[in-house]
Amino acid sequence: MLMGWVDAEEIETDGEPFIVYFSPRHEVNQGDAVYDVSIAIKGDAEEKGKIRVVDMIENKVLAGKHYGPTDNILDTYAELVEVAQANHYDIIGSPKEVLIKGIHNCDNENDFITEIQLPIIEM
Repeated sequence: MLMGWVDAEEIETDGEPFIVYFSPRHEVNQGDAVYDVSIAIKGDAEEKGKIRVVDMIENKVLAGKHYGPTDNILDTYAELVEVAQANHYDIIGSPKEVLIKGIHNCDNENDFITEIQLPIIEM
């Protein structure tokens, strides 16, 4: 739906699509997650149907890449949490997954690349 809107409205994008999770990430695998699918755009755009245009708050993030299918992406999250704890970072918001190579531009899930971004502050 999102990429169809981008194409139909001839929206100029500024990066890859991403997902912001508002419920625990493990609930995704259980089919019970609350999330937004998004893409950064250049300029203004008109909202249409379920598509909303919003400004996102800039913040510092701890980021890491997950390679391959998302079945085991929670392992990568766990590694990032360990890094955050070791460096005295407090995770302060909803995680974001940038779909560098995903269902929108890659046919083989073994080739997927997902960048996980955890918003942080230094403690």
